[in-house]
Amino acid sequence: MHKIYLSLLLVSFAYAQSVSFDKILETTIKNSKDLQKQKLNIESSKLDIENIDAVSYGKFSLSEEISRTNHSGYVFNSKLSSREATFNDFGFTPSAMAQAMAGQNVIPDNLNYPSARNNFNTKLTYDIPLFTGFKLSNQKDILKLQEQANSIKYNLDKKELEFEVLKAYNSAVVAKDFVKALEKAKESVLFMKNGAIAFHKEGLVTKIDVNEAKVYESNINSQLLEAKNNFQLALAYLGFLSSYDSITDVENLENIYFKFPNEKELYEQALKNRDEIKMQNIQVDASKKNIDIAKAAYYPTVFSRLEYGFNDDTLTLSQDKDYYMAMVGITITLFDNTRNIEKQKSKIEYAKATLNQEKLKDAIKLELKKAVLNLETKEKILLEKMQAKNLANDILEQAKLQYKNQLISMTTLLQQEANFRKNEALLIEARYEKSLALASLNLVLGKNIKEEKN
Repeated sequence: MHKIYLSLLLVSFAYAQSVSFDKILETTIKNSKDLQKQKLNIESSKLDIENIDAVSYGKFSLSEEISRTNHSGYVFNSKLSSREATFNDFGFTPSAMAQAMAGQNVIPDNLNYPSARNNFNTKLTYDIPLFTGFKLSNQKDILKLQEQANSIKYNLDKKELEFEVLKAYNSAVVAKDFVKALEKAKESVLFMKNGAIAFHKEGLVTKIDVNEAKVYESNINSQLLEAKNNFQLALAYLGFLSSYDSITDVENLENIYFKFPNEKELYEQALKNRDEIKMQNIQVDASKKNIDIAKAAYYPTVFSRLEYGFNDDTLTLSQDKDYYMAMVGITITLFDNTRNIEKQKSKIEYAKATLNQEKLKDAIKLELKKAVLNLETKEKILLEKMQAKNLANDILEQAKLQYKNQLISMTTLLQQEANFRKNEALLIEARYEKSLALASLNLVLGKNIKEEKN
């Protein structure tokens, strides 16, 4: 039984992993279902472009139409189509002709009441648009813009996912740091408790000091259990993002460092790199193309149809029964006021897209201002928290010495211990907040975290 437990433990350690941020980021991007779907959207947009090319190449079809009817018009037409019509089909019999010569109104029975007939029409057809008022070419340009938009959307989703991974990874690191801090606190409080027990045995302190240390130790233990649970939850979320199922540890806090020029240069970088700006530019271009598509209604449409086939009362490929047809058609709309309405609506959409473009630029400027101010604030807070922790540590060490010399009570000593742990926690949180502020500014600038590191 012990061997079984040992083997299970070894297997557990074999599959357990401590991962770096780069590894988590790489795996998450690789396994992201959302990014995979966006890649499929890119492939779909490429097929849409190919579809426009396919329409411009025309359509080549083979068809077989089989019918049987005693409809006089269809029967006579099928005989003409198969080159089998005779004067008899018109009712030109000797008796009918004699009646006609006598001035009588003759009703040709053969023409009006023909026998039922089969008709087989086998044909090849080729239909091609020759000119569509530049509609197809403009639609193709719009679809190319859509393909670009899908690619840009992929990059945008990737950047947002990278930010989410960094946030989740640093959350796990912070949870780990809280566990370490509480483990150190547990050791410190255990030392205090043992000291109080020793002092109590010598009659230097009362039982209250010992009990206060034990209560504080219990509180630290409960906080440590909660911190460990939070760490496991953070690792579980990392596993969900990256499809890693056996992450047991993380490394150091991930920070993004980059050159910090003046705010004007940062704004220019954001306008250059932001995918939202690129997508809005595409929207403006597409709206302009839609105006050209609306104008296509004012041009004539030219099309062509080529047809070659066979027509008979049986299935045949005989050259005696074949025919061909070549046709070129042109359609031009002389009056349709809806054309002007559609053109005006397209111009309005173009104007709206342009306004949205300017609005987005203003929004990015505000977003950048907030990100810069947030980062500057988080950096100042971090410095203050570092100083506060150092001072709290000095005070705690002095309090320990004072308690040893029986100058302060256990209550005061534990208060200083709690104050130090609080400042330590605030420092850990401040480091995390600064890492997010850096990542947020990087995202506002439209940069990839992975590219920035490389």
